[in-house]
Amino acid sequence: MLSLVRGGPKILLFESSRIEELSDYFIQEKGAEAYNSDDAFENAGENHTILFITEKITEVVNFNKTNNGFLIEEEPDVILCNMLNDNKLHLVSKSRIATRIIVLRAMGDLERVVKDISEDYQCVEGNAWDIINSRDEKGTLVVITDKPLHRNISYKRDIYNKSLYVKEKYRPLMRSLRSRALKYLNNGLGNKDWHELEIRIYDKYGKFDLHYNRLLDVMEALEIGIILGASWGKDYPRPMLAIEIYRVRFFTYYDPIYIKKILLGLEYLDDDTRIVDYDLFYKRKKLYWAKTIEKGIGERHLIAAKYRKEILSKLSATQTKKLREIEQDILASRK
Repeated sequence: MLSLVRGGPKILLFESSRIEELSDYFIQEKGAEAYNSDDAFENAGENHTILFITEKITEVVNFNKTNNGFLIEEEPDVILCNMLNDNKLHLVSKSRIATRIIVLRAMGDLERVVKDISEDYQCVEGNAWDIINSRDEKGTLVVITDKPLHRNISYKRDIYNKSLYVKEKYRPLMRSLRSRALKYLNNGLGNKDWHELEIRIYDKYGKFDLHYNRLLDVMEALEIGIILGASWGKDYPRPMLAIEIYRVRFFTYYDPIYIKKILLGLEYLDDDTRIVDYDLFYKRKKLYWAKTIEKGIGERHLIAAKYRKEILSKLSATQTKKLREIEQDILASRK
C-alpha cells in the first residue's frame, strides 16, 4: 500500500550503421515512441525500456547528446528476443544495458536519507544525470523522491538533487533496500510517530466488498499508509441490537484527523449522495466528523466535498475511472 521502493526504466543501447532502418522497425512494428533523451526519461515508467541507437557505443555514453531515443513498454530481454524472431539482429553490431535505476521514496530530511544510505552501502554521491552518463552497468543508480511511486517520476522536477551510485548489482540491492526503506523513511521524518487506526465500514445493503476495495484503491493511490489486516465484526448501536461491520486496521504517519477527512471525502459522491459510513477509531476512541471542521466550512457534506475533490485530483485517469465504476456498482446494488 505504501510503496517505498521500485525500479526505474531500463536503458538499452544499440550500435548500428543502419539507424534509420532500425528506428523504423521499432516505431512501425513494435509501437515504440521516438523521444529525445530528456523527454524519454520524463515519460518513462517502471515497465518501460528506453532504447538509444547510436553509430558507436563508447565506454561512457552521454545520453544528453543522444537524439535517437525510443520508449517501449517492454523488458530488454523480450525486445532482444523479438528482434531475433523478426530477423532484425543484423541491424545491430553491438548492444549494452546501461546502469539500472532504483527509485526510493522518502520524506522530510532527504539529506539525512542520503547520509544513511551512504553509511549502509559503498557508494558515490552525485547528480543523477552525471552518474548515468559516467557509470557502467556494474553498479546501480539510486534516486530519491518524496513523490508517490505509483505514477511516473520526473527526473527533472521530482528527484532530490543528490543521487547515489551504489556498487552493487540491481536485484540484490533492490532486496536490501526494501528491507531498509521504512528505516530511511522514519529517519527522514525525524522518527515521527506512526499511528495505528481502525476503520469500521457500515453499509445496510451489505456491499462491504465494494466499499473495502474502493477504500483500498484510494489508499494505495494516495500512499497514505499500510493496511495491517481486515476482519468481520459486530457493533452495537443500541442495547441488544447487533449489526455487522467490516473492520480495517491501518498504519499511517499522517495525522488521524487528516485520515478522517479523507474518509469523509469517500463517504459521498459528487452529488452529495452518501453511500457508506466509515468510522475511524484512534486509541480505541471514535474520531467524530466535528473534529474536521475548518474555517468557513462547518457542514459535513461540504467538508466531504472538499476532500473528495482533493482525492480525485491525486488520482490518475485510470484510477479515477475505476473509482467511478465501483461507485456505480454500489448505486446499482441499492435498486
